[in-house]
Amino acid sequence: MSEDARLGLGLIGIGNVGTAHLSALRTLQEANLIPFEVRAVCDTDTAILKKASEKFGVGEAFETHKELVAEKSIDIVFVMTPTIRHGDIIKDAAKAGKAVYSKKPLAHSAPQARELNAVVIDAGVQSGVALVLRHDPFILYARELLASNDFGRPMSAHIRTDQRIPEGIVARNGEGSDVEVPGRGTLVEQSVHDLDLLSWFLGTPRSVLAKFGFFSGRGVEDLAVVMLEHEGDVLSTLTSVWHSIDRPNERMIELFFENGYVGISLESGKSRLDYQLGDDSPVRIHSETANRALLEHLDIDPNEVPLEVY
Repeated sequence: MSEDARLGLGLIGIGNVGTAHLSALRTLQEANLIPFEVRAVCDTDTAILKKASEKFGVGEAFETHKELVAEKSIDIVFVMTPTIRHGDIIKDAAKAGKAVYSKKPLAHSAPQARELNAVVIDAGVQSGVALVLRHDPFILYARELLASNDFGRPMSAHIRTDQRIPEGIVARNGEGSDVEVPGRGTLVEQSVHDLDLLSWFLGTPRSVLAKFGFFSGRGVEDLAVVMLEHEGDVLSTLTSVWHSIDRPNERMIELFFENGYVGISLESGKSRLDYQLGDDSPVRIHSETANRALLEHLDIDPNEVPLEVY
């Protein structure tokens, strides 16, 4: 551990995801809501590396991940690179005794994910994967709603998620092919979130049926339709789409129970939650109310949070 009272964080990979994390981390750091500081960044693109280190006021900048994980002032490593590069970085970070936090998906296959999980367990370091929808305010509000009301037994659930084909599917700097860098398409790269939510709400699936489409010709799936069977004969379905339509990214979640319904719409600037219990009137929840669920989950007093955090 670093000598400073606060933990030191190093972030590897300054693409769109890495930059978004740096921005969020700086805001939280300035608001004194996290007990660590970003001390180092790493990227193979020197121009991007220099720009990010200056913009976010990060003291150390490295061109290789091995340099960053060897830095004694770093306690936690954020892995924000394309999935294909996660393996070596996570192994080296764990070997160096660093806690590891990786963007999703952790790996391209279950065997690869199990191997990396075994690596961090053997190294005795803390680790996590950015399945961040579990911390979305509306998702947390739904969990609390279900825990505090009698919705009855779950019956079914459906998630429909769509987004424009990500720019990141094209390899940066001409390195590799479309398939090599993202590795997989809409199901693994995007809807690993949705599969996680369905398991979180309804339990681990006991059977899976899936079909895929390859409409764009990019070598990765841009359509996935999945049906899951959970304990108690509960069925859930997922439709995941990458498209070329100029429209906001959207995720629609519906949960049906014997005595109630919960619907969540996650769209930029228009997110909401609707629910109904038995014969009661439908209720709509907006961001102002849902945000309090997140703050309570984090044990933070809303009155002490600076406005810029919102």
